[in-house]
Amino acid sequence: MARRRLERALLESRGREREEAARGPAQLRIRHQLPLSSDPHGIYSLRFAPAGGCLAAGFGNGAVQIVNVATASLHSSLFRGHRTRHAITALAYHPGRPSLLLAVGADGIISLYSMDSETLLATVTALAGCSPHVCPTPEKENEINAMDFCMDGSTYATAGKDRHIRLYDSHTNQLSHILQAPDFMTGDVTPSSGHSRRIFALRFHPGERHMFLTAGWDDCVKIWDKRMAKEAQRVINGPHICGPGLDIQGNRVLTGSWVPHNALQLWDLRTSQLQKNLPFPGGPTQGQFLYAARFCDQDIVVAGGSGTSGASAIHTGTNQVLGEILLPNKPVQAVAVAPGGRVVAVAGVGGNLHIADLH
Repeated sequence: MARRRLERALLESRGREREEAARGPAQLRIRHQLPLSSDPHGIYSLRFAPAGGCLAAGFGNGAVQIVNVATASLHSSLFRGHRTRHAITALAYHPGRPSLLLAVGADGIISLYSMDSETLLATVTALAGCSPHVCPTPEKENEINAMDFCMDGSTYATAGKDRHIRLYDSHTNQLSHILQAPDFMTGDVTPSSGHSRRIFALRFHPGERHMFLTAGWDDCVKIWDKRMAKEAQRVINGPHICGPGLDIQGNRVLTGSWVPHNALQLWDLRTSQLQKNLPFPGGPTQGQFLYAARFCDQDIVVAGGSGTSGASAIHTGTNQVLGEILLPNKPVQAVAVAPGGRVVAVAGVGGNLHIADLH
């Protein structure tokens, strides 16, 4: 009986595979275009909630708004922004406590929000007596460009203009370690030292608790183990990253570089070697110039930037462009993919939030 059930399940699986092959690859189709009140300040970061029902958007004036994906409507405004605040450059939900949303900004401020109460819980390392929305932090001289949680949520890391990588204990929100940037005056710059120019992307491996990657203006991706005191484990040479153009899936690394050609690339995490250049649509005079890139699933990636003022979904096996979202002559600054890889969000200068499906 068990054997017959197994055989029947295998036959059904093969049947579904044949049906999918007959239908061809998925296509990217716009579901909603959603105007938001802070759109004039531009959207610099996007992040889907772990359940996929909500989408967080970070704006150029420090505002953080939550969108209901199903109804394409504003769910809440966690912070409405302020003239003294700078762009929210990265957002992340706590992997173990999805009701907590972390936001970091180019003004060096780290904010922790509760999705349940829709309130600000803490401004990390704020000085006593300061307003939580304008209070200085130990990163007050830093422009934070990137942030991510490790897979179990015990640690989050930040990086940006000053080239230092800071690791925080997520339970206490206290700084636990700094991976120091190299000092040019003492000549300690080596391939395994920190970045020589500002950092724009940081991603923890989704399946490895201690591994994370960083990238920026110095044309390389550095692979770190957060247990190590100071040195990178390996280096991928080549990518010129100017935004959230870095992602990891298994043993593959995806980069989106701000360069005119061969901007979208797949790398082997184990060998640090280039696997392939992925074609990105655009005319010969436009250039590609990507800011953001994400894996959707095993075979599909999405990326966008300023070359075409759009984002495209691309099949990594066939190189086929599965669809394109064009903004009205405005650069794409952020892309996000919901859990499951079927729903995509794209936004940038002027807001221009689009939600699309791969189906």
